[in-house]
Amino acid sequence: MAIVRNVQNNTYYRYLGENKYRNLITGVEGEVAEEQARRVFKISAEMTYLCENFPHIEELINRLKLKKDEDTTNSGS
Repeated sequence: MAIVRNVQNNTYYRYLGENKYRNLITGVEGEVAEEQARRVFKISAEMTYLCENFPHIEELINRLKLKKDEDTTNSGS
């Protein structure tokens, strides 16, 4: 299943199907309404690829409490 990023806090989640998600930092799972998920989550093709091909990355994210860095390349200055 896909890895998605919460656009509000840059935390990664694994989509588990049927509107269920698992926070990769805390391991907490929960259901998110489809409409809310569309607003809050963006699919991360790169992280999905990495996690599918290198499964230990999810454990690394969990242990090190990793989030996506802010994108500074498009700062406009």
